[in-house]
Amino acid sequence: MRKTDLVKFKRIFIEQRDQIMMNVAIVDENLMVRPEDKDEVDQANADIEQSMRTQLKNRETVALKKINEAIKRIEEGSYGECENCSDPIELRRLQARPTTTLCIACKEEEEKTSASTVFYNRYLH
Repeated sequence: MRKTDLVKFKRIFIEQRDQIMMNVAIVDENLMVRPEDKDEVDQANADIEQSMRTQLKNRETVALKKINEAIKRIEEGSYGECENCSDPIELRRLQARPTTTLCIACKEEEEKTSASTVFYNRYLH
């Protein structure tokens, strides 16, 4: 992979990481419990809103982990290399899914294996 591509991806990851950290801080601030007199409907709405914010925070945490791992791979020189077969991951795939760690062939194999396992567990076991 060209050095210019690596610099571009790293810049994108850093920008995404900064945005996620800002989002998580906002969600954390809004997750603080505020004791107020609420009727049952208000309390139910507050509970739903808190659940949605928690789900958002969890999603952002997973994305942040993937971004940090991708930055680490860039710094170690292994970004763009399939973690399964060590072949280069196509640039088009990285542009579509920058945090990916598998080439197309390995990802397809993983999905087939996963689908077979789900089918076996659900219908044959």
